[in-house]
Amino acid sequence: MEGIFGILRENLKGLQTQMKQIQLVSENIANAERLPDENGAVYHRKVLVPRSINEVDTFADQMHLTLQKSSAYHISGSTGLQDIKNNLPQKEAYQIEEIKQEKLVYDPTNPRSDKNGYVKMPEINVVSEMVDLIEASRSYEANITVMQAAKELAKNTLKL
Repeated sequence: MEGIFGILRENLKGLQTQMKQIQLVSENIANAERLPDENGAVYHRKVLVPRSINEVDTFADQMHLTLQKSSAYHISGSTGLQDIKNNLPQKEAYQIEEIKQEKLVYDPTNPRSDKNGYVKMPEINVVSEMVDLIEASRSYEANITVMQAAKELAKNTLKL
């Protein structure tokens, strides 16, 4: 049954990543036309960057090594690794980066424009963000389908 639970665990990581992607894309779309604040700071587009496998898990996590005991008195129940692992903060499978790009829009009537009439605006392409949103939602749906298949597999296994 560990195989099925492993599938569900990895699937949940994928669902969390896609939910974060959807959240970031929604935030980018909402702030695409946002004016700079009173200090002149402009909203910057945020993107989700996946981490490599080596950054997410330790070697012990990837190997899932366990020691077999022939007697309960040979090795204590705790190897120390699990205690250390439980106290460490969980690393996300992604990191969030800001793309520091701005565009200048000519609008001399805007109170935030410079002396030449240009206003700094976020460099966000709403169409591109919508494509990213569709991609993230389809990936989320695919993860849901895998989760339903794993659940069905577990249910059929229990019927045996």
